[in-house]
Amino acid sequence: MRLFIVDPLQAEISDRLSKARVPAAIISQVKSCTTSALPVVVRRVQDDPRWAVGIAIDVWLKRRSPEQVADDAAPACRPAVDAARSYLDGRV
Repeated sequence: MRLFIVDPLQAEISDRLSKARVPAAIISQVKSCTTSALPVVVRRVQDDPRWAVGIAIDVWLKRRSPEQVADDAAPACRPAVDAARSYLDGRV
């Protein structure tokens, strides 16, 4: 699960955050949070494989950003994702 879902999602988020010049501390917070949320995401994927396929398609088609997926899948990560989002949206 991690290899096919979480690792690519984290890599995409990290890449986007680096390109947006998000401070390393915020990138680290987002990565740490999404890593700690891994068991929740894996359980959701196992319980609802259609959700995982739908999310993968949405990200691939750019209907949802990786940050939105992390935010939805791990609500506890919302503060870290919101801090990063301000850089992605160009507000900082």
